[in-house]
Amino acid sequence: MSQQSLLRSCILPHILLVGALAFAIAPSGASAYTLTTLHSFCAWVNCGDGIVPSELLEDSSGDLYGTAEAGGKYGEGVVFKLLPNPKTGKYNQHVLHNFCKKTKCPDGKAPVGGLIMDVDGNLYGVTEQGGKSNAGVIFEMTPVQGGWSYKVLHSFCNQANCTDGALPTQGLSYLGQESGILWDGKAPLFGTTSEGGVGTGYGNGIDYEITSAPLSLYMVIHTFTSGKAPQRVLVTASGSLFGTTVAGGKYNHGLLYRLTPSGGAWTDAVLHNFCADAQCADGANPFGRLAMDAAGNLFGATSNGGANCNVDCGVIFERPAGGGYQVTYSFCSLSACGDGEEPLTSPVIDSSGNLFGTTALGGPNGGGVVYKLAPGGTLSVLYGFCAGGSCMDGDGPIEPLLPDAHGDLFGSTFGGGANGDFGTVFELTP
Repeated sequence: MSQQSLLRSCILPHILLVGALAFAIAPSGASAYTLTTLHSFCAWVNCGDGIVPSELLEDSSGDLYGTAEAGGKYGEGVVFKLLPNPKTGKYNQHVLHNFCKKTKCPDGKAPVGGLIMDVDGNLYGVTEQGGKSNAGVIFEMTPVQGGWSYKVLHSFCNQANCTDGALPTQGLSYLGQESGILWDGKAPLFGTTSEGGVGTGYGNGIDYEITSAPLSLYMVIHTFTSGKAPQRVLVTASGSLFGTTVAGGKYNHGLLYRLTPSGGAWTDAVLHNFCADAQCADGANPFGRLAMDAAGNLFGATSNGGANCNVDCGVIFERPAGGGYQVTYSFCSLSACGDGEEPLTSPVIDSSGNLFGTTALGGPNGGGVVYKLAPGGTLSVLYGFCAGGSCMDGDGPIEPLLPDAHGDLFGSTFGGGANGDFGTVFELTP
């Protein structure tokens, strides 16, 4: 089962419960943002447009790209594009690739983790399954006349016991990615797999690097022996990588780590073991890629722990540039978790130091929230999902937000929408 499918099965019962309890709660500090649903999935026959969208990507023209984990012509996911229609003010969806065209899905299936784009307009991503060993692939898509060409760059689990990694659940990373610039096509790409590496069974996962042009040289740069299920990494100007693992570590609730290149090798350092405090007040089980401000301070989120409960609530944390660890905000600080509950991805940061993110649960309507956390620690709920009957506006955002130059926020939900519980793409406008 994929990570998103597992999250869906775990949190849907909680969504129903919290929604029943919290529908009347209006969190203090709420700011008025207007939500526009750009696409509700399963709008096409047999969900040919996809099911369960991932993280979004925007090109220089304002077109949006993404993947859907399932659905499509063959039922195993799609790469899609959303184009704004200036006449109607709405977006039109186009499917660029349907996964699993051939028996046993050599081209991959279940795309996850979002896409990246290079300066020439080529797209790159990963699938969690499919490929030569059904352990996922790295793929490239190139625009050609009349459509897009598709190529598998690497199939995971090529080595015995999958020491080269298996089942990636996170997208690719490169230097400058968090600032919104496109990949230059030359700098190394980095990624993680949720399993594989040296160890018993499939192992705890690995960090990998892809270099050379065209992309061909694949190297495992770190194998996890303590942490488990590494998340998407952040690449810094010094060449170091920062990341988290969902589980494992000293207290089996994940860890924060750094990888530093040194003489052709990589040195790892554990910066924090989550759940070090009583009842996991420091947070537990971090998800998503970390954010870094101009001063080098790191920010992230955990799905569990916090001062208000040791499960489900979650925290936003900071690792100052000078070292240490501190909790910036603990969710469920308001009655019935009106401020949100269980963030399943880390926030993004703007030039003023404000953090913007989502929670999968809680909020005024129980379907999760989009929040803003100011540098002083004040949290504002910008929007609470499941505001309408049957969650037409979406339910359960679990992917990172995509801010644009105008202050608008784009994102996706894994549930809800106009066509059933299949997810949406949305825009929030201040």
